[in-house]
Amino acid sequence: MPRHPTSMLKPTSKLKPTSAFMESEVGSISVLISSLFLIVFVLSVGIIDISDSYLAKRELIQIGEDAILVASHTLDENLYYSDSQNLGSANARVPIDCSLAEIKFHAEVALRSLRSNPISVSGWRCSGDEITASISSKIQALVNFPILSNINNGFIGIDAIIGATSEVSNTA
Repeated sequence: MPRHPTSMLKPTSKLKPTSAFMESEVGSISVLISSLFLIVFVLSVGIIDISDSYLAKRELIQIGEDAILVASHTLDENLYYSDSQNLGSANARVPIDCSLAEIKFHAEVALRSLRSNPISVSGWRCSGDEITASISSKIQALVNFPILSNINNGFIGIDAIIGATSEVSNTA
C-alpha cells in the first residue's frame, strides 16, 4: 500500500509550533498587498476631494468674474464728463462709480450660489478704474472621513480673489 508523500517527510528540526509559525513567512505578501491597497485607496479618495475642490474654485471664480464684469461697467458720469481731457490719451480708462459698482456686485453675487451654498463677499476694493473683490463659499466634501467630518461638518471652504478694470476710452 503506497504511503502519502507528506507522511514520508522527517522533521528537520524540533521547533515548537508557535516558534515555527513565527519563523515562517506564510501570509507576509498578503499583508503587504493589503496595506498597499489601503494606502492607494486613501490617496485616491484624497485626490478626488482635491480635484473636486479645484473644480469648485473654478466655478466660484467664474461666478465672481461674471459679477465683477457687471460692476466694472458702472460709469462714473460726473468724472467721465468733467475729466474728458484725460480720457483722450491712448491708455485712459473709463472711471467707475465705486459705490454703485459695489451695490451691483453684491446684488449679482447674492443671486448666485455655489452648489446650493451661499456666496459671501469677504473683501472689496475699488480705485477709480480698477475693482478687486474677495468672495468665499463652502462645498460639501465628496467623501466624508469621520475624523474630518467632526472638525468642519464635512464642508470645505473655497476662497477666490477676482479683479477687473474698466474699458479703455474710445474718445480721441
